[in-house]
Amino acid sequence: MTVVADLASLAIFADLPPEQVERLAKHAEELDVEAGEELTHEGRYEGPVFAVISGTIGIERGGRVVDTIGPGGFFGEIAAIDGGARTATGRAVEDSHVVAISPRQFNEVLDQVPELRVVVMNAMDERLARIDSGT
Repeated sequence: MTVVADLASLAIFADLPPEQVERLAKHAEELDVEAGEELTHEGRYEGPVFAVISGTIGIERGGRVVDTIGPGGFFGEIAAIDGGARTATGRAVEDSHVVAISPRQFNEVLDQVPELRVVVMNAMDERLARIDSGT
């Protein structure tokens, strides 16, 4: 599959106009990651938003898994949106296939598609509440 097709297959982007999916994909990169590989690092000021195409990513805080993200999910959006440090480490639990989306492209699409911003912000709020509560 292409990056555009991978992104379009995700529920969060399913209602986006094709040109917006193409905009997201323009500076995106498909990555195959091996189990144990870290994609984000808690406390660091770094890069992309990741969409999980296959596999599972563990979200860790203080070295403890506090959430998992499977196919169709995304992570890394908090730092991309607020420009702050990563709130958690994302580590592949199993061999996985992800799409790394440029923070700039991600934010441009959110600015142009307010409905998507609402979906992303709601998902982010739910994830933070779940992580912060320890469930």
